[in-house]
Amino acid sequence: MAADKFNALTGYSVGLPPIDAIAANGNIVTNHNYPAGNVTSNSVYANNYFYANGASFSSDPAGANTEVQFNKDGVFGASANLVFDSTSDTLTALNVSVTGNTALGDVQTVSISGGVNGYVLQTDGAGGLSWTAQSGGGGGGNGSPGGSNMQVQFNSAGTFAGDAGFIYDVDTDLLTATHIAGEGGNISNVTYANITGIGNISVVDLTGATDTVLYGNGVFADISAGASANFANFAGNVVGVAQPNITSVGTLTTLQVGAGGLSVTGNIGAANLGVTETSTFTGPVIIDSLGNLTMSGNANLQNSPNIQMPVANLHIDGGLNGYVLATDGAGTLSWTINSGGGGGGSPGGANTQMQFNDGGVFGGDANVVYNKSTNTMTMAGTLVANTMTVGSGAYSFRTTKVKTGVTTTTSAVEICATEASTVSAVDYTIVATDAANSSRQTVKITSAVYGTTVNYTEYATISVGSLLADFAVTYVPGDAFRNAQVVLYATPATTNSTNYKILLEEYN
Repeated sequence: MAADKFNALTGYSVGLPPIDAIAANGNIVTNHNYPAGNVTSNSVYANNYFYANGASFSSDPAGANTEVQFNKDGVFGASANLVFDSTSDTLTALNVSVTGNTALGDVQTVSISGGVNGYVLQTDGAGGLSWTAQSGGGGGGNGSPGGSNMQVQFNSAGTFAGDAGFIYDVDTDLLTATHIAGEGGNISNVTYANITGIGNISVVDLTGATDTVLYGNGVFADISAGASANFANFAGNVVGVAQPNITSVGTLTTLQVGAGGLSVTGNIGAANLGVTETSTFTGPVIIDSLGNLTMSGNANLQNSPNIQMPVANLHIDGGLNGYVLATDGAGTLSWTINSGGGGGGSPGGANTQMQFNDGGVFGGDANVVYNKSTNTMTMAGTLVANTMTVGSGAYSFRTTKVKTGVTTTTSAVEICATEASTVSAVDYTIVATDAANSSRQTVKITSAVYGTTVNYTEYATISVGSLLADFAVTYVPGDAFRNAQVVLYATPATTNSTNYKILLEEYN
């Protein structure tokens, strides 16, 4: 019988038949018969440790002091661009990408370098932010209005400024300016309580026949019978240039004043008054229902305290129903479309109630109000809209839309689409109805959009009767006819006519 090795130069063995436990090179193998067995020792001392594949193993952290650890191809990794200061509890990273919501705490703790005092963050619509001068309401000029109280603001070399010659009194709704220049033809719906001075009126166009007069009711008509003056007391022609002793001339059928002008401090009563030169009237000029005022020169009324005439008696021919008189700023008047409000110049309802056309006049309702102090509109009734957007401008976030579709096939059909570049997510609420099958199905789907990738989940489905369709959301590249779209497809179960009503929540 041959001898088995035991404690030989080639190694050490245990058991019969012998099993190598320690090889000649010092390697220890204890689990020949039981490969899944473990080595148990109270203490292990070694200069180096290795993985089973021979790779060196180290339990020391990677990188330099304060660098955050991360998995780098199966071993600990670190970077000088990702560090944590335990003294100040500060995490510093060169770049941060966040796909979900991030809570930054109080705005006083958020700091973004760059910009100038008073600037605001502006987006390019693709996620890029930059500092820019604030162009909307609420301030500029380092956050404060320019000038003194009530002075209207204007851009003065990039900052807000005010001027004592341009003010607005909010208590009286009075805007005061030293000079106003511009195209007067665009001014409409202007109401004057009193006209104290309008300068010279070069042209007033009145349309009427040469043998008619403009009556106080605004109508051109023939002179009524019996309107002729009484000639019984005619005393002959007055040929003298100056008549200082004439203090009363009775009833005049016609009065013509030449270059010397006409100065009147009392009343003028005449059937016809023709003024061919510039004349000044400091007292009332009364024209009865049969009178006619004809002027080939200028009528200067700047010194007259009031021009009194019931609006029902004023008639100026031309224009269309609802048109208003507009000036070109040079004294020429014309009829133009009324672009302002109505309601006799006074709002309807009570304070804060929003205005609407109520049978041709302004109306208000307690169920629709606006609080300018809180910038809040309150509506107690029903708001009906096919599209509604939450937020505006750079803060626009969610747009709600209503769309419809019909299918009569079992093939996949596009029932609505959204331009992919405008959204980050789209939620769908779908109500499908098959009247012929007495069935209705309601489906809720949420989707996320990033670049050319669209992921979605159908998280709720319920039906009355049979299920009517399967739904899918996908990205469709653009072509010559339309830009890239996020498309909702329906694959109907039958060829029955199926109607779809879809509520879309599109997130910018």
